Amino acid sequence: MTKQEKKRLSAVLRTTEYLFLENIALKLVLEHREVPNWQKLLERLKDPAIRARIKKDLAGDHSDWENLFYDCGGAPGVLISSAENPDLKQFAGKTLDDVAKAWKKSPEDTLMDFVLADQAQTGAIYFMASEEDVRTGLSQPWTSIGLDAGEMSLDGPTYEAHTHPRAMGSMPRFLGHYVRDEHLLPLEAAIRKITSLPAQREHLDGRGLLKLGYFADITIFDPATIIDRASFTKPDQLSDGIDFTIVNGQVEYDHGKLTGATAGKVLRGRGWHAAAN
Repeated sequence: MTKQEKKRLSAVLRTTEYLFLENIALKLVLEHREVPNWQKLLERLKDPAIRARIKKDLAGDHSDWENLFYDCGGAPGVLISSAENPDLKQFAGKTLDDVAKAWKKSPEDTLMDFVLADQAQTGAIYFMASEEDVRTGLSQPWTSIGLDAGEMSLDGPTYEAHTHPRAMGSMPRFLGHYVRDEHLLPLEAAIRKITSLPAQREHLDGRGLLKLGYFADITIFDPATIIDRASFTKPDQLSDGIDFTIVNGQVEYDHGKLTGATAGKVLRGRGWHAAAN
């Protein structure tokens, strides 16, 4: 890989991979340069002149702001993952194109009206990444893998039926699909990408290695069976092939069941300082 290709790939991947083809869900809002805050956004989306200009802007690419609607191919490439308005929850798991057909509106009007109806609180998943880019990025020795999905509950008030499946399946998909099935890279190199390399890159001292004196953060899995089961229609499915998850020396996950142990700690960066009393 040439320096120019490496620079381009780094810009695309930012050296951290999302393991699903779909880009991470951001808020279902217009990435529009004239909207400074949520309240202003909602006010402007009611203005016919501004709506007309936004429709025009959504039709093309721009150098000074990221048009996610355009990048994912329009309404069929936008999946609604969550909504706060009870009347809109029926559309979770549907595409913006599905909603537009149900409402008998244009995709652009549907997008803006959905944002208004949900007070800009809608979560969405954008189908816009390239499988070729993912494979190229994963195979580079200098890329590490991280995951910024929040803690996901399988029941209770914080449960989200249509969150991104990466929360449950990213690492098993990497190890099962790309490493074992596709032979993209050796297992040892793959383990480094999800353990010691990101720990070193983020300066997480004492973590990322099975080493005397290090914190015992360990996942015990079967390389022959590990695979993700979460999907965009059922993102809450547990992965196969994981036997134990050990956090700071305590077993928290044992063959599909939580043990009740809560040994996790807040990991603070080198620049953190305790607040003065």
